[in-house]
Amino acid sequence: MKVKVILQKNIKGLGNARSVVSVSRGYALNYLVPKGLARVVSDDSAEKVISKIKNEEEAKKAKALEEKKILESKPIIVKAKAGENDKLFGSITTSEIEEKIKHYFDLQIDKKQIRLEKPIKKLGEYTVPVKLYKGINANLKLIVQKEA
Repeated sequence: MKVKVILQKNIKGLGNARSVVSVSRGYALNYLVPKGLARVVSDDSAEKVISKIKNEEEAKKAKALEEKKILESKPIIVKAKAGENDKLFGSITTSEIEEKIKHYFDLQIDKKQIRLEKPIKKLGEYTVPVKLYKGINANLKLIVQKEA
């Protein structure tokens, strides 16, 4: 018995995200749905679900653009203990940047979204990329200053 599903993600050999495909009931209920790869739909509700998914995607994109504007509006200043040659005792990591973003901008950004190549170990100005959504990245300006 076949059921119709809307794919949440691209699945090789089956279809692209947001497409409606027919698959066997067991494949849908035992694999696709539990893994979050698809949603079961009836013929009537398929169009409604597709439009709902598109609206959710547009809302996420708009939110990401707004967050980008906020993150790029002003720099974050981090005070850290430093020794000679402006080297820090320790380093500034994504976790610390996540806390500063929450404190400065009141935004919930996960540390996994912060694309820091390596921990910051010197005083100075840095541009830290933050991945907000597919294709939307904010360039956060971070200033590391010596703690008095």
